Amino acid sequence: MTAKSLYRMGSIPAGGAALLATLWAGPLAAQGIEEVRRVTLEEAIRTARRTSPALEQALANIRQSETQRTSAFGAFLPSVNLGYSYSDASTGRLDPTGQSITATSWTTQLSASYDILDGLRRYNQLQNARKNVAAQVASYEQQRYQAELAVKTAFYDAVAAGERVQVERDRVERQLEQLDFVRQQIQLGQATRADSLQSRVDLNDARLALLNAQNDARAAQFALAEAMGVEYRLAPALEIVPEPDTVRLELERLMQIAQRQAPRIRSARRSLEAAESNVKTQKSPYFPSLRFSGGFDWRNSDFPPKGRSWSLRLSGSLPLFDGLQREAGVARARAQVTATEAQLRLAELAVRSDVDDAYSGIETALAGLRLAEESVELSRENLRVNQQRYRFGTATILDLQQAQINLEQAQVSVIQRKFDYQVGVARLESLLGMPLTSPGAAAAEPGGAASGTNDRTRP
Repeated sequence: MTAKSLYRMGSIPAGGAALLATLWAGPLAAQGIEEVRRVTLEEAIRTARRTSPALEQALANIRQSETQRTSAFGAFLPSVNLGYSYSDASTGRLDPTGQSITATSWTTQLSASYDILDGLRRYNQLQNARKNVAAQVASYEQQRYQAELAVKTAFYDAVAAGERVQVERDRVERQLEQLDFVRQQIQLGQATRADSLQSRVDLNDARLALLNAQNDARAAQFALAEAMGVEYRLAPALEIVPEPDTVRLELERLMQIAQRQAPRIRSARRSLEAAESNVKTQKSPYFPSLRFSGGFDWRNSDFPPKGRSWSLRLSGSLPLFDGLQREAGVARARAQVTATEAQLRLAELAVRSDVDDAYSGIETALAGLRLAEESVELSRENLRVNQQRYRFGTATILDLQQAQINLEQAQVSVIQRKFDYQVGVARLESLLGMPLTSPGAAAAEPGGAASGTNDRTRP
């Protein structure tokens, strides 16, 4: 178990913080001077679109479905074959000189065939293939928004971790000032040596908290790189993080937008359309088929062959019984339709719940942010008052310590509320399937749900 986890669990007394701070001073300094590349949120999203394994798999599924669509279209074209053969074999007979007689044969065949009637099998297969392509494209869109949500969450988490480092750094500075102030009070005879010892313990605790915050920030930066699909550590460009704003559309309006164009719902609808089309394809064997074929043959024992012949043929069939294979195929297709309908219903219910949760989270974060910012101002004033009271001997060192703790907690609460707001907006964007024109403000009326730019070649 690490010293960091032991301290958090309370296994190390407060007085041992000084030793731990000394032991970790080396890594702390190393982290402070290490160069880390900074990226904006837009750069992070663009990189994830190029390198996300989930998006790579979704694109591969699109290419595969497009290949099946091409194959279904090719079934409408006639098939043409060219055959050829050469043989030279003994006949088992002898010529007058006693030599074995051999027979040589040259053959060339050119044939073609075309299905005139196949019970709409080709048409249904083509329609099914097209709907499968649409379903895979919708699935890709869903994966894209999920990948962007993961990047945004990791990005804002790294932002929050960086702000937490600054909070802990400010705390260390305040503790240093407090320790100098206590020493001055001791020289004036208005404080005791115990106050100095307590201030030193508080300073060591603040340094240890700073070290923990820096380690958390480093882990958050690696998490951001993982979400982007890269192998090197990245830090967010803090200056571009938008300030919180209110949601300008009512919840019910957001629900309507989500039910119409949410990527998860669109993907389920496209899958349902593909499943329904497959039912028609499975019914094709019930209908008769008709095929036209013909060809030319060239046969002779000399080369080039001169014996020619041609043939034309019109054939058909009516399936009467195939061991219940048609019935089984239709039953499986219908069962898939039922399952896909249930998935669509689940998606609609889940999206409503998720939109409500994201909207409520944004509103709660905004309200909590205003309260937390007010608490920061009050905590700063409370710390200033307690410092004055301590100067005049009407407050103890514990009062100063508690004021420091209250200020730090208020600052951390501001960071957490900002993070909750930013992640809530990112979730709402992912659920709606549309970017927001400004932080917290929904875009104009949808209709361009898939209008988001993509660095990759779209199908």
